[in-house]
Amino acid sequence: MRETKDLPILTDTYNSTEDFRPVENSLYIFASTGERRASHITSWSTTAHNITLIEICDETQSSFKTKGNDSPLSLRSEVEIQSLWASTPAGTRIYLDITGLTHSVWAGILKSAIISKLDILVVYVEPDVYSRSSAPVEGQIYDLSSSIQGISPLPGFATLSSRNNDEFTFIPLLGFEGPRLRYIVEQIQPGYENITPIVGSPGFKPWYVFETYIGNKGALTETSAWQAVRYAPANCPFSCYYLLEEIAKDNNGKALKVALIGTKPHALGAVLFTLSNPTPVELVHDHPIRKAGRTGGTARLLVYHVSALFDDSSAVHLSRTSNRPRRSVRR
Repeated sequence: MRETKDLPILTDTYNSTEDFRPVENSLYIFASTGERRASHITSWSTTAHNITLIEICDETQSSFKTKGNDSPLSLRSEVEIQSLWASTPAGTRIYLDITGLTHSVWAGILKSAIISKLDILVVYVEPDVYSRSSAPVEGQIYDLSSSIQGISPLPGFATLSSRNNDEFTFIPLLGFEGPRLRYIVEQIQPGYENITPIVGSPGFKPWYVFETYIGNKGALTETSAWQAVRYAPANCPFSCYYLLEEIAKDNNGKALKVALIGTKPHALGAVLFTLSNPTPVELVHDHPIRKAGRTGGTARLLVYHVSALFDDSSAVHLSRTSNRPRRSVRR
């Protein structure tokens, strides 16, 4: 595993969700699901001082609603997403709790906040356990997804143009679900020599790294990609971010396709890298339908100070101030 001790890891770690409280006069965005870890705010929401809560509901791949509003906000409309901040006083600290949100929604909201140069922190709660499959087959140790909706880009993020689409480095961020990796490999057909998987190590639990290999054994063996595996702590988006920087540098600016099929912190690292770095990147996602009861209990709560990665030289800001195209991409 690469050394990150000299790089900033901007994370606050709470061993119990009970120890966490947002600062006063902040804005907290979240979604409630059937998972216990996503409902941790009930322990403080009634006693917190001057915290504005925005609950996200009715998520789709292209839109979402906030509780109490009938009109959905389009993830393809920067103006509509920025309405979340319309009445927010300058200097307000914003918390985006991605625990119960889908990738499309939290990534779109995060991008809007970064573009608006807001002080935003991302919150994530690890599950204590994952639901094991009652009838496990190859690649399905855990019972996490009922189906996938198919590959499509995250709204508001780049898709590689045809001239960058012939040769690219494929970086799957691996979780437990081997069939998802196999499906994406079949769909995008990367050159096997250009696959660099990232495995979460250490995992949320010490043994998860082994179960990641077991779950993805078929595709890793068929493509020989097991020989190119890299590692980043499963709960650290910053380590994943720095590793993507390193891979991009080693590939001399070659376009990247990053598959978001692992942990949410790793997906967060990929989104942050995409927004901050000029390397052409496409975020590949298969939009799984989450199973009810897929996790149990709550473990650590982590707060990521993501705004600290961005300044006026970040790619997401340069692309808005320059009339010249920053990437060979289409949106």
